[in-house]
Amino acid sequence: MKKFLSLAVFLISLSTIAVAQKGKITSAKAANDKNYTVLNAKESIVIYKYQHPGHSPKEAEKYAPKYFFTTSSSDVLQDLTRSNLKKAFPANHPFHDALDATFKDDKELSSYDDFHKMYKVNWLLKQHS
Repeated sequence: MKKFLSLAVFLISLSTIAVAQKGKITSAKAANDKNYTVLNAKESIVIYKYQHPGHSPKEAEKYAPKYFFTTSSSDVLQDLTRSNLKKAFPANHPFHDALDATFKDDKELSSYDDFHKMYKVNWLLKQHS
């Protein structure tokens, strides 16, 4: 019975993750959803952190948060990837080059710049606009 319950909880968790990340989520929906955290509401690229709450603190390392972003031109959350950032600013080639030069992979895009007191992607955008 215990194995069955564990499997059921696991399957429900997987289906909840899939539902949370399917379809178009707008910034308004994300702001009202307790699983999303707005990290920098006042910056050009607004970053959202999605953390699925269905896991114990011990399991938190296994289920990394997922990051999204919006811009002033789109209210729909997009995965925080270099490719999506380039699509969001298609004419800003210096920004594209700076993204490629600064970040080795997409996991680094959510990093915060303590010196400039802003997220690094926003600092790059500010420098290349």
